[in-house]
Amino acid sequence: MDINSPFDELPEGLVDDLLSSSKVVSINMKEKFESLIKNRSQLREKLDSEISIKNYNDLGNLPTFPTSAATDGSYTIDRLLSSDFASVAAVAVEGLTPPSENRKWPKPRYFSHVDNVEHNEETSQILRGMSAGLEVYLAQNAPHDVLFLDGSMKTPLIYLNNATEHLDDGPKSLVETFINGKDYYNEDKMPYPNFVNIIDAYLEVVESQRSDKIYAAVPKYTTKNEICQRLNLDNFEDRGLLTFLLKSNEYLVISSQDYPSKVHDIDTKSSKINKILKKDIIYKVKKIVENLKQNINVVYFKPSKYAPVLRVETSSFVTDHKQRLGILLEAISLQMNSLSLMEPYPLYLADRMVKNLSTALPAVKEEAFKEVIDNWKGDISEIYMAMHGYRTEGR
Repeated sequence: MDINSPFDELPEGLVDDLLSSSKVVSINMKEKFESLIKNRSQLREKLDSEISIKNYNDLGNLPTFPTSAATDGSYTIDRLLSSDFASVAAVAVEGLTPPSENRKWPKPRYFSHVDNVEHNEETSQILRGMSAGLEVYLAQNAPHDVLFLDGSMKTPLIYLNNATEHLDDGPKSLVETFINGKDYYNEDKMPYPNFVNIIDAYLEVVESQRSDKIYAAVPKYTTKNEICQRLNLDNFEDRGLLTFLLKSNEYLVISSQDYPSKVHDIDTKSSKINKILKKDIIYKVKKIVENLKQNINVVYFKPSKYAPVLRVETSSFVTDHKQRLGILLEAISLQMNSLSLMEPYPLYLADRMVKNLSTALPAVKEEAFKEVIDNWKGDISEIYMAMHGYRTEGR
């Protein structure tokens, strides 16, 4: 197949239908954008009257050149005939630093776990919760001024809840690692986290009360349209709209009090969660949920003329403090000084790294297969088929 001919293996009639549909789509997109640009001045005036548009330069902060890092996680399942190879990893990557600054991290930090588990429908739910937990744990322990998390501030809560709902019917070894951790220390002598460590880290992230550290969640994709509804636009979402309306260095703050969001809980009913710790965990989970409902504000910020507007979720302890907000916006500006970046540089780098997890797992499986063969006394063909993979899935 010629890689330059994407239609080679498609029926000719289907290709014709696809190409003709693209013309209709392009007309609709053109009309939508033209209407928005035509009314841009009026929409911007209405926006400014509804929610004050501010300029980053008016904060008046002196440059502090904050250091920053970002975390991201991923999981992969390689489904074999007899069992599954399951892996999860999270990385923390340092952002760009000025030449005068010493790098705190010469290389990325990470935690990972690989396991061979029985076939189970809930494996992906447990892995997703483990990935989210490792991300917030790494963020809490990063020695940087600003920490970017991939996704929304609510994302870890959703994934942790999905995992805790299936602790009693998920793969036993994965559940054990998720709840109790394992005997492993990374190069910074940080222990692999257990469930309590993860809850503690998440609580610190959503509260963000430390004066020396700011946590900010930056989702790539969002369907939020509170601002669009105020402007009577029903065919846009907020980030896309504001990319047209805001100018370089402009931002606006959306208070959680004005736009309350629905937040679910974390299921702590499972017998796998230690009964002695359950009362303490329930209290901390309640505080996390309360903070997500009442204490997380949204900042829409356009760092330059050629950058998209970013949706940044952070604590009100950051947005209500002029200096801390200035440090956050400065960190974003420093990490988006390239035309090719659609998000802060460390987030981009962390995302690129964890996406390669699925390509590494087959090599791990092959090494495990060799170890089995070296110590196998019977017919090799007996285990070859049992370890044969028929489908690979990754996130």
